[in-house]
Amino acid sequence: MSNPFGSSNSFVRPTKKKVVIPILDPETGKPLDFVSSRSTDVNNARELAAHAAQVAGRQISSGANGIGGDQTKGTNGTTANGQETLKLGQTYAQAIQSGSQKPPAQSSSLPVSRPGSGSEPRSGVTAQPKTLIATPTPAPAPAPAPAPAPAPKVNYPPTDEELLEKKVDVYARSFIPDKYKRVNDLPGTFTFITPPLKVINYDDCVQRAFASDLFPPIPEFETIRAYGPESVKVKPIKLNQDCYQDFFLSHLAEEVRSQADEAKAQWLYWHDGTVEFMPDQFGQFGAEVTLIIPGLMENKPLVEEDDEVQLRQIRQTPNGAPHNEFWDFSSSSWVTPWTGVVYHARVKAVLRARETLVLRVNGLTHETAEIVLPPYNIMIKQYHFKFNVQFLGPQGRVRPQELAIATVQMSLQKAKQTTYTRGDLNSNSLYWFQSMLFPTTADCDTQASVNSGILSTSFIDQSLNREQRVAVENVCSQNYGVIPYLISGPPGTGKTKTMIEIALQLVSNVPNVSHILVCAPSDQAADTLADRLRAVCKREDFLRLCRPARSFAEVNEGLLPYCFVSADRFVLPPFEVLMSYKIVVTTCRDASMLIDARMTNSDLYNVEQALHKRINPTSPGPLLKQARLHWSALLIDEAAQATEPEALVPLCVVAPPLDAHDLVFTPQVIMAGDEYQLNPRTSRTESALRVSLFARLFKLPVYVHHPLAREFRRVASQNMDSAVKFGLSKPPTVVTAGMVLPVLRPPFTNLIRNYRSHAAILAVPSSLWYYDTLEAEGPKSSVNRLLKWDGWQGRRWPMLFHNISTPDDLEIEGSGWFNPGEAEQACNYAKRLLESGLVKQHDICIMSPFNSQVRRIRLAMRNYNMWSVNIGPTEAFQGLEHGVVILCTTRSRERFVAEDRERGWGLIGMPNALNVALTRAKCGLIVLGRRKLLIQDPHWKEVIDFCDRNGLVVDTQGRSAQWIHDKEVDITKRTRLEIDMVRKDMLKGG
Repeated sequence: MSNPFGSSNSFVRPTKKKVVIPILDPETGKPLDFVSSRSTDVNNARELAAHAAQVAGRQISSGANGIGGDQTKGTNGTTANGQETLKLGQTYAQAIQSGSQKPPAQSSSLPVSRPGSGSEPRSGVTAQPKTLIATPTPAPAPAPAPAPAPAPKVNYPPTDEELLEKKVDVYARSFIPDKYKRVNDLPGTFTFITPPLKVINYDDCVQRAFASDLFPPIPEFETIRAYGPESVKVKPIKLNQDCYQDFFLSHLAEEVRSQADEAKAQWLYWHDGTVEFMPDQFGQFGAEVTLIIPGLMENKPLVEEDDEVQLRQIRQTPNGAPHNEFWDFSSSSWVTPWTGVVYHARVKAVLRARETLVLRVNGLTHETAEIVLPPYNIMIKQYHFKFNVQFLGPQGRVRPQELAIATVQMSLQKAKQTTYTRGDLNSNSLYWFQSMLFPTTADCDTQASVNSGILSTSFIDQSLNREQRVAVENVCSQNYGVIPYLISGPPGTGKTKTMIEIALQLVSNVPNVSHILVCAPSDQAADTLADRLRAVCKREDFLRLCRPARSFAEVNEGLLPYCFVSADRFVLPPFEVLMSYKIVVTTCRDASMLIDARMTNSDLYNVEQALHKRINPTSPGPLLKQARLHWSALLIDEAAQATEPEALVPLCVVAPPLDAHDLVFTPQVIMAGDEYQLNPRTSRTESALRVSLFARLFKLPVYVHHPLAREFRRVASQNMDSAVKFGLSKPPTVVTAGMVLPVLRPPFTNLIRNYRSHAAILAVPSSLWYYDTLEAEGPKSSVNRLLKWDGWQGRRWPMLFHNISTPDDLEIEGSGWFNPGEAEQACNYAKRLLESGLVKQHDICIMSPFNSQVRRIRLAMRNYNMWSVNIGPTEAFQGLEHGVVILCTTRSRERFVAEDRERGWGLIGMPNALNVALTRAKCGLIVLGRRKLLIQDPHWKEVIDFCDRNGLVVDTQGRSAQWIHDKEVDITKRTRLEIDMVRKDMLKGG
């Protein structure tokens, strides 16, 4: 072969040119300021690649621990289903606007090489051959990048069509780099477990009271582990007595898995922790770690003292950056190095107002933390490390429910196997659970004549109204049968007041009743009951029973003397002391302490019988012919907020033993609540657990078909003449001679007198949820004190709807929706109300269903020095009241309403949450929202129509809207309370 470079016959290879391939900035088209060399650190190349990818919009994130947990991202900045996600630092609106302003497509992949990596792609960076090494040969100048096309004009706010076209997934899970996530999957070289401090040794409690062999052994019972995702068990579709255990265990298992997923979505990665080394109280070496947890104020995540939290420490370079990665052969991937130690920490303190969590961590020392500069500087009291933080969700709450469900199923099966006879049910406890959970007409008593109307009870609280007194007398006389007595208490009608009177009457004036258990679903509700009881009870007669893990700071200082405390924690009193209390107040959850300590009616009865046999071994029968049980009654307030498995726990405490056939007094169950307010809180919005025992019972024929039931009255009112419709007469609230007798005695009471709100605030909720039966009887000095405010419109009733046109947006860092225009308007209304001098700061409440909106309003109000205005999420105000409520609906985009409902967010399509929001106010209610969106919800349409026909409206420009003249209003559309207010206005000449 001829040589083109000379006459020699030998072949000469051309010289290889060494050049640098420039990396272009996708925004400017110019080379990035970067010089490659053999000594270039791999991390610099990786950071540069990440920067280029982020600028190009390829690496997308919804912020640290955003809306949900983990979701796999593709290499082009999309989710696994091809939808775009949001860049770090962007709001949702900015993402929409920038969607059509992207520069021409540029490659965002940077060749990155690591020893031993081969061609393994990771973290969305395409694996390529090694970057060429720079030489003295100058690199050719890059061709100039074409100028980007002018950005088209984007509508703001974008239309629903534009939103759908962009396919921005605002619900995408947070992007977490794989290098941090993989750390949580590794088992660790060492594991340190911090034991719980606030626990009770129940075996010791039992042995101190009685010999443990006097108690029958706790039988083995089925748990939710048998109902895992791969379980072959068939989940019952409908609840009945035969499948009670399968039904609730299967749904409870799903709920627990959902809670675990929800907790996982709150995990923190590469998170700052302040560490102070100190030995614990047992002398073991460890540390105290302080973490700032965003969302802790709103119980996201939900953690309590002594809960377990797992920590993994991430190694850092001296300048605080992540340490160099290493190759993990087990997973064939690069992993950010960590110390290899798994810490099972315990929560020492929860400072919700400061969003601060303090953990006790055994085993976290200078050595395990790898402080590599000995000798240690004793002047340094605190160190700052990076951790992966894993929350495990609510702990220790399922087992008592599993045991209660198994106990109930066993009782129902025995009752079914025994021939059911109509006799005196008071003498047979075998059917007690069946009567409490599946009552029928056979469990009720009947009346053949009309009541005289004269009440014989001498009431302790003389301020009780007629309905409240009837409820108290029915319970104390126990004339309605062996069946739960339900008190339906709409907002502000005094159901808690009624329950307090019932408790006092039972232990004071009812024969054979000496000890009762009073429960509520939450600590706050139980504290409210205890606070009212302590005003009328002696200290030795009343106990507020708290679980050991509860913080002292959460308990009202006035209640602490009524709690039993030992070794700086709440504990069970000694047996003799516990038996002496007439009233024990606790939560449904904490009633399990009595079960674990074997202080239930069944256990105490069995001990009594066992002792009798030991003392009198030759006795042919029981010492007493009648069984006198310790717990005579169970009262559950706010029962509509407790799941049925939660309510079963205190039921098992007071339930009579199955073999006690002759009872001196059959334990009563009285529940008060409102099934039209918030349901039990569950992680799964479609869970069957959201139907409380209280609500399920009220739907049974024995309740709903009674002539005095609200539902029965609604049907009857549809057939009445117009005089009834216009409020000139009402359906009966007591048994009358016109009813067909005999009739079942009603095992319920409907409270109808509202003492909280002005009639204008109450009119729509009364019509929507309570069949127009409520009466506005609040004191005029309270409900009318804002009538002179100049902000009211139309008829100048203290209710206002302000149409808001500003768009909602997504707060990436806060991971939630907010509406800046609405927040500003809410603050303006609060300032105007305060400037009027008619209310104080503590009288005003601003609520929103979205936590990000709550945070923004809080910040704004602090800037105005309005520190005493109560601001919070809607659900936090259940059971509370305020003078003025400013309700921010926040949502303005129709596209996301369906997703809101699936996640249990917002107030659209959420009638129970709407009822709570509308009924907190006493003298003024201001609603901010977008009319066009809200009127698509039939419940919201009723609210806005009420405001429209009475002129209680402000348009988007802040002007009073035109309202309909009375002659043009269809009177059949008005509510009964509304008709009464219009009539009064006409008499005044209004």
